[in-house]
Amino acid sequence: MRLSFTLGDALRSAARHAPGDAALVGDDGTLTWAALAENVDRVAATLRALVAADGGAFEGTPRGAGEGAIEGRRTGGAAPRPHAVALRPDRDDVIVLLAHAVAGIPLLPLHPALPEADAARLAATAGARRLTPDQCLADAAAAAGSAKASAWPPSTRGPGPDDDLFLVPTSGSSGQPKVARLTHRAVLGAAAALTERLPFGPQDRWILTLPLSHVGGLSVVARCLCARHAIVLVPRFSEDAVWTAMARDGGTRLSAVPAIADRLLHADRHGQLARLSLMMLGGQAAPLALRRALAEAGVPAVASYGLTESCAAATCESPAEAGRLLPGCGTALRGVAVSIAGDDGAVLPAGTPGRIRLAGPALLAGYAGQPGVTVLDSAGRLATGDLGWLDDAGRLHVQGRRAEVIVTGGEKVVPGVVEAALREHAGVRDAVVFGRSDARWGAIVCAAVEGPAALHDDATLPALLATLLPPWARPRQLAVFEALPRLNTGKVDRLGTPELALPSLRPFPVPSFPLSRPGGIGLG
Repeated sequence: MRLSFTLGDALRSAARHAPGDAALVGDDGTLTWAALAENVDRVAATLRALVAADGGAFEGTPRGAGEGAIEGRRTGGAAPRPHAVALRPDRDDVIVLLAHAVAGIPLLPLHPALPEADAARLAATAGARRLTPDQCLADAAAAAGSAKASAWPPSTRGPGPDDDLFLVPTSGSSGQPKVARLTHRAVLGAAAALTERLPFGPQDRWILTLPLSHVGGLSVVARCLCARHAIVLVPRFSEDAVWTAMARDGGTRLSAVPAIADRLLHADRHGQLARLSLMMLGGQAAPLALRRALAEAGVPAVASYGLTESCAAATCESPAEAGRLLPGCGTALRGVAVSIAGDDGAVLPAGTPGRIRLAGPALLAGYAGQPGVTVLDSAGRLATGDLGWLDDAGRLHVQGRRAEVIVTGGEKVVPGVVEAALREHAGVRDAVVFGRSDARWGAIVCAAVEGPAALHDDATLPALLATLLPPWARPRQLAVFEALPRLNTGKVDRLGTPELALPSLRPFPVPSFPLSRPGGIGLG
């Protein structure tokens, strides 16, 4: 799906064709598409003045000033320096986000709770200027000194579809985050493909609880803007805030990582979640037990798979598949090609696990600060770093990260497979599986789980694992926590959890199995 317009074009189209319809809804009331576009254009003027005052004026063939310049395309010359701004999903910050898109200034959205050292490192990686939302919202003349909005250079131009729109940090759940460069074309193409898979109903409004520093939050904005459906804003997540977004503001759809979905499910005392027309699960594998509980509660939930580098979802179930508890996370969206490769790069047949690769127009343009790094192979495919397989119906089954594979006694164990088995136990809310060096086995399988303290001595857990996993894949040491450490996205901190868990690991029922089986392929 190759689109030739920008996020600013989509906003102007919404303002032109649906001016009085609701665009942003929340604690500050309702803002229509026409009012949103007016506010965004005003802030875009401030941003352009800031760029001019910073000595980073836009370059290109002169087209004249004013609206014509905003509508133009930057076809040559240097792009302006990116801005790094800490944003939350509220009205002002969404305006700031869209104003950067209209002004043609690449935006690195930061989480407001990100430690200063991490924010500074990401901004340095992207070569970005740090700003606050208040600075972006200030009057152009005050922000730029004597530079007036009307005094922009006549060479000022708007962005083109292949210009960078967002510079988005990867999750960093299993390593240092990188900063992915996502273009207007890629973001809008992904939004259109997912909207085709999950069509909006006439009254649908998407509740935005995900941070704008996360590709999932950004994709909600792009998706609703392109479809001209309202975004219901939840600046600070809480169960009550979500209930309000549904009851007061008419929110009908929700994107959630499994941990948030589970939290909402346990807090739902009056069947509020059943009012949703759709819940989209993503960010990590959705446990079957959670999906079953959502189905029993009347929540139509769909599983998806994607990553920052693919502008969010690359595969997703359809609404017709919601609640059917089909294994995997749906088929590829239109324009996306999913393939499974062996260690030699050869494409593997259906049913054979290997490395997940993606191809299509919604992939990143590269990583900020790494201009010499090739992110796609000669066929335009991205090696995701994830392991999985495709079934005969084309559904993708994700097993885990290739870099996290544990080799124990000659057997390969994929942590994601073991984690999925652990989550099948009613007492396990979440889990992280990792390897620990061992003189005899090379490594042993260890697990940190989130659940009640009594879980360690619960005989039903090893009994369940014995039915789901081969002996070599079952954890030999276990640590139980009331809550596992999490990132700002709500995902478990896979990098920090093993270190935290080491002092708390206790022996778990030890399976009896030989040092190695012929072939030694385990779960890999």
